[in-house]
Amino acid sequence: MPTRTPAVASSGLRWDVFCRVVDNLGDAAICWRLARQLANEHSLTVRLWIDQPEALSRLVPDARPGLRRDRVSIECWRDDDPRLSLPEPEQVADVVIAGFACELPAGYRHAMTSRRPVWINLDYLSAQAWVDTHHGLPSPKSDGLIESFFFPGFTPESGGLLREADLIDRCERFGRDPSARIDFLRSLGVDAEPGQRFMSLFCYPDSPVAELIDGINAIEHQRSDAPCTSGPPDHWQLLIPEGIAPELGDRRGVRRVPFLPQIDYDRLLWCCDLNWVRGEDSLVRALWSGRPLIWQAYRQADEAHRPKLEALIDRWVAVARLPEPAANAWRNLHTAWNTAPDPASRALTAAALRPIFEQLPALEAGAGRWRSAQLQQSDLASRLVAFASGKL
Repeated sequence: MPTRTPAVASSGLRWDVFCRVVDNLGDAAICWRLARQLANEHSLTVRLWIDQPEALSRLVPDARPGLRRDRVSIECWRDDDPRLSLPEPEQVADVVIAGFACELPAGYRHAMTSRRPVWINLDYLSAQAWVDTHHGLPSPKSDGLIESFFFPGFTPESGGLLREADLIDRCERFGRDPSARIDFLRSLGVDAEPGQRFMSLFCYPDSPVAELIDGINAIEHQRSDAPCTSGPPDHWQLLIPEGIAPELGDRRGVRRVPFLPQIDYDRLLWCCDLNWVRGEDSLVRALWSGRPLIWQAYRQADEAHRPKLEALIDRWVAVARLPEPAANAWRNLHTAWNTAPDPASRALTAAALRPIFEQLPALEAGAGRWRSAQLQQSDLASRLVAFASGKL
């Protein structure tokens, strides 16, 4: 069996992160956040190989192949690139990350048999119990290489969650500044006033957004007719990035905001009292915001995403220590929002809205408890570095 080429000193270790874009934004967003954190917080030399750099450029201004940004070298993944098709063994990194089980370039994979790097398959985030028992397992290959499975998750036994070292401090400083929220929203063209309440919406194309907006407006109208009726404040604004739910047109209570780069999307989440998010990246950022959220799972055939959704609901409710009325409201709206779209199911979202508004104070407190509990654990990048170091 070939021996591994000796690695350089730990501070100069080279990592290659490979990303094939499947979900137009989520895959690129997660791989970039990881690459940036590895380079900046762990002093590693990192290349991000991405097959659709244009997806990354929407999230990171001026990101393009050949650019070194935030200490990360951005490279366009083309299988005919000699650095991937015919690399010398010494051109292979010390640690190779295959983002979301992507298949590595054949030439690069062949060169790995001489270099024998640490090869990690970074999988999708899940709250399901099986993640803890499968995380870190090796998969020996016939060519002598060993692929290790790394599962992000919510427990000490999993791979953890992406979280920059300064993220919570930045969030809390933003929240303590009485003008930060208003100034930021006004910079996006939103007429923000003290005490006004906002929701952000980031969803998949099949979401019942029109029904959601109609439900919010109906509740507000009922409240204005009956001031003593419990419900939301007098007026909410729903902030939707350009390109999301383009079919809406002009509707009462909806404000379009620009499609934001990652650092500004964090601020948008911090500004809002309720965040509607989708997939993996925006879910994790919304969780760290400490604000209540409603999550839309990536829909799969035969409702295969349903166990993943239910596992997240169960874990969040338990860690957030929600009272039963708030837990039921949160569970019911998630079920409605993630139901397969058809005329009969679309009304479910509007019907599940009022309890959420009524339970918002309890959900806010629960979101804070969830974040405090999760902060007791180390982050995903740190766990990756520790995992790889144990195999170098």
